[in-house]
Amino acid sequence: MEAENKKLDQFTKEVIQDAGLATPSVDFLANVMAEVSKEKVPVKVYKPLINKVGWLIIGTLFLIFSFVLTRFSLGFSILGDWDLSSLMLEKHEINVDIPITYAYCFFFLLIFVIIQITMISKRFSRSLEN
Repeated sequence: MEAENKKLDQFTKEVIQDAGLATPSVDFLANVMAEVSKEKVPVKVYKPLINKVGWLIIGTLFLIFSFVLTRFSLGFSILGDWDLSSLMLEKHEINVDIPITYAYCFFFLLIFVIIQITMISKRFSRSLEN
């Protein structure tokens, strides 16, 4: 068994030495890069489920619906004895006193949130382009 392994080992050494090392052509790298650049990579385009016109329609319908429910009484109600016109603020005269410090805090928080949203959306759109 040892003799067969030695003969096989000697044979493989001779075959490898006879074959020699293969060297690539001079233009090998350029040819490979040309083939790689030919391949098209699909570009993912961000498309929202609800576009701007859809959100505008939804917002408009919501405003109209809430206005109609709070301003008009149709004589009948699905909700029973609830009168939605009683939700008008003029009848209740609600006074809310917010300290000026809280107002400043909410104002600056709103500004920072808007800045963050714009920065994140720009970064997200750039990542989709790449």
